[in-house]
Parts: sequence; structure tokens; C-alpha cells
Amino acid sequence: MTELKKTVTLGRGVVLAILMVIGSGLLGLPGLVADAGTVQEVVFGWLLIILAAMPLIQICAELGKKFPYSGGLFHYAREAVGEWGGYAVTALVCGSFILGEPAVALIGGEYLQHIFGLSDYGVHLLAFLIITAMTLITVAGVRLVSFFNYAAVVILLFLIAALTFYNFNFFSSGLVFSINALFEGISGITGMVLGISGSDSPVHFPDPYNVWKISALLFWAFLGWENMSFGLGELQNPEKNVKRVFWLSFGLTIFIYLMLAATSIGADADGVPLSGASGLVELVKFTPPGNLLIWLMGVVIIANVTCWNFASSRLVYASGKEEVLSAFLGKISKRGQPMASILSMYIAFVLVLLVTCVFNISVSSLLMLVNQNFLFLYGFILLSYWKTETGWRRWVYSGLSFLSISFLVSGFTWKILYSVALTGIGYYGFVRKNSKKKEKEEKAAYTAY
Repeated sequence: MTELKKTVTLGRGVVLAILMVIGSGLLGLPGLVADAGTVQEVVFGWLLIILAAMPLIQICAELGKKFPYSGGLFHYAREAVGEWGGYAVTALVCGSFILGEPAVALIGGEYLQHIFGLSDYGVHLLAFLIITAMTLITVAGVRLVSFFNYAAVVILLFLIAALTFYNFNFFSSGLVFSINALFEGISGITGMVLGISGSDSPVHFPDPYNVWKISALLFWAFLGWENMSFGLGELQNPEKNVKRVFWLSFGLTIFIYLMLAATSIGADADGVPLSGASGLVELVKFTPPGNLLIWLMGVVIIANVTCWNFASSRLVYASGKEEVLSAFLGKISKRGQPMASILSMYIAFVLVLLVTCVFNISVSSLLMLVNQNFLFLYGFILLSYWKTETGWRRWVYSGLSFLSISFLVSGFTWKILYSVALTGIGYYGFVRKNSKKKEKEEKAAYTAY
């Protein structure tokens, strides 16, 4: 077998997209952003990242409709800058998955740690078990992945309903606080620009760098839709369903995020400590039946990381098929699964978990590295859209997306060298392969002569 079957329906596609995005971002970020700034700065961070994501989602949907293939971003990059772009994207995405999926597993490990009362080493052991479970589910095939994801979406909605219902005082106060913070900030900025002072009391403006840092961290919450491009080769009726998958999943995801964001903002404003990747455990203390909810959070995170694993295995498979990576990675087993790519990624994930354990690397550091990689990837996506689109959409969506990317990339410092290095590795792989191909052709011509 050399082609993947079209087994992903519209419903499965929406669920797959939601679970690619929601999971670690929903459960891990409230505590991480609480450490990064004030409650008002968190409110502005959420607003800015939602606005920044919208034009990027539209571009991903447009390109997905034009290129409904399992290679996804690989094909977009080749349209953007030529053949070497596929190699660069492969390096960037592999570098992101290799760090991102262990990071998600570590977030799950931190939650489950509260049940078992384990040490920090126990968190890494639980993360290893999560990585193993996601690999086995992926090996089982699309149907089991889809069934598991449907169940996870139901569990996720139950979690949000439970956390909101039993903490409705936090939700309502957080909603009121968020609205007041936005109006105060916007009116203060407007008054400062126009030279109008509407009150004798001082206006407390959020720190711009903290707002950027929170937005850049929250970008993790909006990663996943571009990864959906790797599974579009298995989507039924892509001409109609690609855009539906992207925008239906975006709308549902925003609703879910904002429900929990309001609750966590209200809790933080009332002095509940929501620090760390498992910060929502503090809300669970106010929510019966307690530990059961932590188990359910673990299930959602496993579903989330399984969706990422589905996408990463398809990317490696497509890259092997195109001989960007080793050709054996582009082969499919008798059961129709890209086993070589799945198992290769599993080995890489385990090695990263070992490194994070030995060198005590934080989850937030892994997430920031992955986020800046995806900003580079969105750069390729933007160039591809610019080259393939015409008319007013080309200018409007490209301009808005450029502003979004520029804002998010503005605060990264030396860490951006990781993304630059991965892009360079991809380009080097392209040059090396072309050089070998040219040598073979010259040798064949010389032998024939």
C-alpha cells in the first residue's frame, strides 16, 4: 500500500481538530500564564491571541482546500519558496513535535501526580506511560483514534461544565472582571492618545512585555489547526469539508477556552493559587468529585497528545514518501498504518523525556521553543498563500496574518536560534540530496559515454 484511505468524515475531522488544539493548552496554560503576569494582563493576552489567530485560521483553511494531501505544510512550503521549503518545514515540524508531545505528556504527568503523590521523577514516569499509551492508540488506527477522541470531547465538555457550575462564583466574577479590565484599558489608551482624562484616579495599564509574553505562551493554545493539514489526505469530500472542519472547530474551541479562562481569571483575582502546569487542580478542590476530574483531565490530555501523534506520524510518512527523510519512513504496513514513522517518533519522544528529567528543563521552556517554531511555519504558510491566492483576499488576510506573526515573534531573543538552526538543517538536507543526485547523474552519463 502507498496511499492512505479516506476514512475521516466531517464529524471525525472536527473532533480531531478540536482535540489537536484543546487538551494541554486548556488544562496547562491557566496556571502557566498566571505566573507570567497580572490578571488584567492575562485578559489582554487572551484577547490579542484570539484576534491574532483568526486570519491564520482562514489561511490554513484556504490552503487546506487547495492542497488536501497528507503532506500538508510540506506542500505549502514548496509552493512558497521552492523544493527546499519542504525540507525546512519537515525539520521545523519534527523539531516541534519532538519537544511538544513530551511537553503535553509532562503536563498530564503533573496532573496525575496529584492522585499518586509522586515525586518529580514520578511525573516523568507518568509522562512515559502517556507517550506509550498514545503510541499504542495511534498504531491501532484511525477508527480507534476517532472513537477515543469522541469520548474525550464528551469528557472535556463535562469537565468544563463541572468546573464552571461548581465554581460559578469564580466564572461570574471573572467575566465581570475581564469586561471591566478591557474597557478600562481601552478607554485609558484612547484617552492617552487623544489627550483626554476621564477620571482623576490613575489608570493601571498592563505591562506591554507581560502582555506579549502571555500572548506568546497562549499561542500554544491555538496550535493544532495547521497540523490538521497532515491528515487532510484522509478527509472525505475535502472540497466542502476542509473549511467546515477549520471554522467549526475554531468556534467550538474558542467557546470552551473562554468558559474556563473566565473561571480561572475569577479564581486568580480572588487569590486562588493557579500556578504551574497543573494549576487547575486548585479548582478541582472546589469541585466534587475531586480526583475523578483529575483522571478525566488525564484522559483528555492523552487524547490531545494522540492527535498530535497522528499528525506527526503522517508528516514523517509523507516526508519519507517524498524521500526528504529516509525512504523506509514512507512505507505503510499491511494494516494500512505508517508503522516506521510512528515507532521512530516514539523513540525520539522517550529520549526527550530523559533529557528533560536529567537537565530539569521546564514545560514552559519547551512550549516557548515549540511556539516560535510554529511562527516560522506560519511564515511559510503566509508566503504560500500569497503566491497562490489572488484578489482582495490575498491582501487582507496576508496583511492581517503578517501583523499577527510580527507581534508574536517580536519578543523572542536568542532562543529563536533553535528555529533558525532547524531551518538551516532542512536547507542543508536539500542541498546535500541535490548534490548526490547530480553526482549520480554525472556518473551515469560518464558510464554511458
